[in-house]
Amino acid sequence: MALVPSPQWLDTGDNAWQLAAATFVGLQSIPGLTVLYGGIVKKKWAINSAFMSMYAFASVLVVWVLFDYNMAFGPQWFPFLGTPSLATSAVFTTGQATIPAAASGMPPLAFPMATLIFFSSCSPRSPSSFSRARCWAG
Repeated sequence: MALVPSPQWLDTGDNAWQLAAATFVGLQSIPGLTVLYGGIVKKKWAINSAFMSMYAFASVLVVWVLFDYNMAFGPQWFPFLGTPSLATSAVFTTGQATIPAAASGMPPLAFPMATLIFFSSCSPRSPSSFSRARCWAG
């Protein structure tokens, strides 16, 4: 079985750093939000609040990959909204990363689309967990 070389545009250092940074953000956010919101509520609701924070974090990641990534950064549907579509096809996730609205003013990115999807999912996960826990804690 022959090994397929990586594409010319792929910079393994950029890709590794993007994945590591996104993983570190996720690793510090989940326990941080869990402890924060577990401490806000009464003692008997602390475990429930902690798990709800983790559920919110995980569910936003799934929704982001399935629909919201392309609504934020995909082909334009309305002036401020993209077309909702899956971001899971192999051709899409292994291709060179690009943001259509900003492509004319920035240099080409040196990592695959899957890295951009994972990295950009860190931003909406924390506020969604915060709003859920803040409404619950009250």
